[in-house]
Amino acid sequence: MGLNDTLIAKPRLAKSSNHATRLRNGGQLPIVFYGQGLENAKSLAVDYAAFKTAFLGTEGNRFLYTLSLEDQEPSPALLKDYQVDPVSRKVIHADFQKIDPAKPVTVQVPVTLVGKAAGVERGGQLQLGQREITVSGLPSEIPATIEADVTPLGLGQTMHISQIKLPGNLTLVRTADLPVAMVAVPKGLKAEADAASGVTPGAKAAEKKGPEKKKTDKK
Repeated sequence: MGLNDTLIAKPRLAKSSNHATRLRNGGQLPIVFYGQGLENAKSLAVDYAAFKTAFLGTEGNRFLYTLSLEDQEPSPALLKDYQVDPVSRKVIHADFQKIDPAKPVTVQVPVTLVGKAAGVERGGQLQLGQREITVSGLPSEIPATIEADVTPLGLGQTMHISQIKLPGNLTLVRTADLPVAMVAVPKGLKAEADAASGVTPGAKAAEKKGPEKKKTDKK
């Protein structure tokens, strides 16, 4: 669950690009730490390898951490923003916000599809839609991933964000009910199904167009 990744943070010089470059070359990631209870934003640095391991895949949510600062109690923190080098794709700077573990936070959580869709059993192709969803909950209850069971999905059917069963007391935060997974019907399978039902492409087109109206001469 959230906050299980601890990063050891050390002070660094603020507003010094040369110093930040030396930190990166030395395997450190420059960060800024701010939030409730802190008089001013703190310029810090954490071990890049430790951050990368936590950010790219652990048992905890990749946006929730515990920052361990010298001579201070460990602080729960939310990764609010980060910058990526356009060439190397490495994270080169990050902003962390101090949070209250007793208050809900809003974070993105990856979606993991589980089960075998009924439509796939019949020859359909399972396609992934939205890869992450936004949820709100206590930091300790935020999971690393949320499972979406696609077993009931038949041919041509779609599962939307609102249909995912959220664990615990999490609540969904969304602006649109986007698709999470869908079972596409291959063209060959669609043609086979139409042939089996006795429907021809011409008949289907005529059905969509509706009955033809006869023209009469006006006298």
